[in-house]
Amino acid sequence: MDLSHGPDDITFAVIAGTVLLSVLLVFILYFIFLHQRERQRFNWERQQFHQELLQTQIEIREQTLVEMSLELHDNLGQIASLIKINLNLVSTELKEQDRSKITDSIDLLKQLITDIKSMSLSLNSERLSTIGLIEAIRGDFERVNKSGQLVASLKHTGEQLNLDNETETFLYRISQELLNNSIKHAEASKINMSLEKKQDQFFMRYNDNGKGFNLQEALIKSKSAGLSNLKHRCKIIHADLDLQSQPDKGTFVTITLPLQKIKA
Repeated sequence: MDLSHGPDDITFAVIAGTVLLSVLLVFILYFIFLHQRERQRFNWERQQFHQELLQTQIEIREQTLVEMSLELHDNLGQIASLIKINLNLVSTELKEQDRSKITDSIDLLKQLITDIKSMSLSLNSERLSTIGLIEAIRGDFERVNKSGQLVASLKHTGEQLNLDNETETFLYRISQELLNNSIKHAEASKINMSLEKKQDQFFMRYNDNGKGFNLQEALIKSKSAGLSNLKHRCKIIHADLDLQSQPDKGTFVTITLPLQKIKA
């Protein structure tokens, strides 16, 4: 019996092997495609989860600030007012030499009541829906100027803003973060902020003449809570953050918000 293979058998074997290899290759490519798609879906879901987690954390923080605002206004403010009333009553029964001390205490309480009211207003983001972002920031700048701590200048140009409450709240907290950093850490004597809506973008530009800091070190060490807050809030509203600072050369911040990415 002749067991040798003819040319047709060899050709058939080559074709069968090629087909089998091609099918195997298609299956491999298909599984690679499925794996890549699953990986992309996982990464997208992870980003969404991280985004939602950040937003939830900030919403909780925002609600805490609102509650603190009400607590300051309803409790501490009223207690301070009652103390002032009692001191006024007591002062009428004292001698002139002792009355001056009470008068000084009353003046201090008046300042305390004013500060409590200002702090309550700045913490309560619900006020934004009534007066708007520009007026809320202007109020903060006016209070800083009245305190005599530094000179604060605010400029608003361009079209009228028409943002949703959530976006305005984030922008307002960003402005407060910048302002507080200049007052508490930068040791600045002058700050400038400009707000501009131009076509489909909103710009918040800020600078101070404070002591500045090494930006790269701050990013590496991640010790700046203020910087983290700015980055997180900008990320949630899809705004670009450009922050430039050097030791002894002040800080410059530009926040660009594409308005087409948010609800108007």
